[in-house]
Amino acid sequence: MESTSNKVGLPIVGALLAAVIGGVVWAAIAIVSDYEIGIVAWAIGGAAGYLVAHFAKNNITSVHQIIAVVGSLIGIILGKYFIIGYYYEESISGIFNSEVITLFVDNLSISFSGMDIVFVLLAVATAWQLPARLGQKRSEEEQMVRASAE
Repeated sequence: MESTSNKVGLPIVGALLAAVIGGVVWAAIAIVSDYEIGIVAWAIGGAAGYLVAHFAKNNITSVHQIIAVVGSLIGIILGKYFIIGYYYEESISGIFNSEVITLFVDNLSISFSGMDIVFVLLAVATAWQLPARLGQKRSEEEQMVRASAE
């Protein structure tokens, strides 16, 4: 029998993995292209939802959906932070100094444009819905396998 921590531990790791990788990828694309592509923020929500569902298997609950949403928001904030930090420092090497952190926190509300908010909402909706849909699909597939085995 799985403990409660096992039921959410791996999904949390999955959500954080999606957040960090998604934030880095979004920042890298923005830095290389000199343009923030909002659909990448949406993809962070999808990645968080997918990894949470993958690690939770068929036991998807609203707690897993919340984990996916929080992971997507962390990834989007990290992406914004990396982008702003890079342009402020003009390199990756200094993005974790206290001045950049203070600048980012003080200007967080103006860092998100109207379109950013749209993609954040899409990411949150995707992160919320995807684990439940994937869990339901997996359950239906297992039922079909059981039925065909009988």
